[in-house]
Amino acid sequence: MSNNPFRTRDLQQEILSLMKARQAFSDIHIEQNEIIMIKTPRGWIPVGERAVTIADMRPLLTAIDDDWEDKIVDKALDCPHVLEDWRLRCNIYRMERGNRVAVSMRRFPLQPLTLEQTGLPVYVRTMMEATKGIILITGPTGAGKTTTIAAMLDYINTTRQGHIVTIEEPIEYELRRKQSIISQKEVPTDTASFSSGLREALRQKPDVLMVGEIRDFDTADTVLHAGESGHLVLATLHTSSAVRAITKLLSFFPQDQRNQRAATLADSLVGVIFQSLLPSEDGENHVMASEMVFNTYQQISPYMLDASKMHLIAEFMKRKEDNMSRNLNEVLLQLATKKSISARDALRVAYNRLELHDMLNSKR
Repeated sequence: MSNNPFRTRDLQQEILSLMKARQAFSDIHIEQNEIIMIKTPRGWIPVGERAVTIADMRPLLTAIDDDWEDKIVDKALDCPHVLEDWRLRCNIYRMERGNRVAVSMRRFPLQPLTLEQTGLPVYVRTMMEATKGIILITGPTGAGKTTTIAAMLDYINTTRQGHIVTIEEPIEYELRRKQSIISQKEVPTDTASFSSGLREALRQKPDVLMVGEIRDFDTADTVLHAGESGHLVLATLHTSSAVRAITKLLSFFPQDQRNQRAATLADSLVGVIFQSLLPSEDGENHVMASEMVFNTYQQISPYMLDASKMHLIAEFMKRKEDNMSRNLNEVLLQLATKKSISARDALRVAYNRLELHDMLNSKR
């Protein structure tokens, strides 16, 4: 990097150098008149000492989208950008009454990870053996849900002859045909919305459907219909636990429809994966903590049929009757005991902190 303050910087090359370095990070934030920031497992840190000018940013933003200046007048611009072996999900936006510009980037490898590389247990692939039903992947923003779902789809693509249709906003991993036909649709370019994309996809002979996020009644309704009618559906939600993914999906429906919809979900749910990413104890990398509930042989279906019994799913996970379902606190305890993560970080992501606190103290 040149120290000449009057020379325009090659931000694309700087980004590439960052991604090739050993520093673990998930996001890059480039803001006019500010130093570049990256989001590491421990939080945001600055890169370099020289602020980025709008002249520095223009070549990068133009490479992302030729018409970025016109498109951000009314709203932020969401679009992907590929740099060598990395795909960046970019959001370009204006602020301060249009006087400054920023771009937020999340990075993904160009090719999906394997299921083993995600940090999930190997036996999660048993969910992928299902030919119909619903698999929910849930967790907070930045928890790696997109990466997990891409790994799942790639596993199906590698092992099964079928038709995979995805509805995404935006497309983040470009899947290539292996054993399966691949149809990836982007909202709003290829279809108007998640719900309309799902309805259209049902007429395109899919075997596997993936919806980027369940956000409304129409999408939730179509997901349940698709799972019930013989398709394997993978979908994401933003919740803080596996059980809350089930209750949130049902919450999209009016109260007078809940019992009927719960019966449909009880019959078609394959399982739920909740995941969260924590910093490793040394702060150098991310560590996956996951909570999973499998509905093998409809073991948890009776709890879904009665809203007052929904909380018993958590007790089912603790009992480990199927040797696969597992509670988040048990996973966090194992990781903290092995010194993979700190007890403080474990408590930070736990939704039942008091229980985890007691579990950690009993190990001392």
